[in-house]
Amino acid sequence: MNKKIKTLFSKVSMLAWVLFLPLCIPLITGCSTYSSVKKKTKRIVRDYKAPDEDLKKRVGIAFFKNKTPFVGKGLEESFNKDLVETIKTSCQDILVLEPYDSGYPAYLTNLPTKTSGLIDNFDLAKTGRHLGLNAVVTGALIDITNHKEVRGILWFKDTHNYAQVQVMTEVYDTQTGAKLLDKSYTHRIEDEDILYDDASYYDSTDRTGEISTHTINDALKLIAEDMGEQICDAIVLQPWKGFITSTFAEKVVISSGEKVGIALGDIFEVYNCNGVFTGVEKHRFFIPGLKTGEIKITKVYPDRAEGVRFSGQNIETGCSIRLKD
Repeated sequence: MNKKIKTLFSKVSMLAWVLFLPLCIPLITGCSTYSSVKKKTKRIVRDYKAPDEDLKKRVGIAFFKNKTPFVGKGLEESFNKDLVETIKTSCQDILVLEPYDSGYPAYLTNLPTKTSGLIDNFDLAKTGRHLGLNAVVTGALIDITNHKEVRGILWFKDTHNYAQVQVMTEVYDTQTGAKLLDKSYTHRIEDEDILYDDASYYDSTDRTGEISTHTINDALKLIAEDMGEQICDAIVLQPWKGFITSTFAEKVVISSGEKVGIALGDIFEVYNCNGVFTGVEKHRFFIPGLKTGEIKITKVYPDRAEGVRFSGQNIETGCSIRLKD
């Protein structure tokens, strides 16, 4: 049974599950069980829609910065771990380069920025290509604030306290430098669920005390789950791309290898990727070009591979590649 037949059989099986599971959900009791089934169904649908290919995408997770008043409490570390875990669970065909990996590149710790302070998407994409990444995930914990609102009518009005946690993320495609996702996530913590580090604030009318780290982490975990699922949706539906990092005569080197599924004898189509255009606020983007030739893999290593020109011309450093059907 060849790869295409296996892929078709797998997708038919997934479609059957998608049609079958909703019929079972009404028979299931318990919110947590229902939520689990719902997530499982969503992942099956995501896998069904994914492009037909056997190569795994590699994604770099930049360390999320903490811009909130609650610094020095390990919030960003916990959030990064929860986000990575969600992505790994939700998208098992994605390889994650995370902040706690050995050999984690410094460039993901200190992302390139413009003089305006915005991320330099062009330099980010270029470096991501050399690392064999298909996408780079960035973001920050934006704010954690206390709020008040008046509820009720007439003499039944009462002041209600709640807290709000906000996190944002951006996902950059390394082939173009464009964003695959740009979204801010907000979670509201109701008054009865808020714990404060100082017990004296439990009976305080203004509730201006510092929210406990436990309460904030619970909220951040929920955001990480939602964000991770949507990051998966943004990345997994994109076709796999690789990149040529160097050439010498007929020999080429690409920045992906055995870990993503590349094998000896694989043939890749090569596309010119040197076209560039400038957009709003002088952001530069790569323009995927036309097919220029094909290469055949002759040596495979864990994170890179070597090949030779199989056909065509203008196979250069910076060109993107796609597995030939």
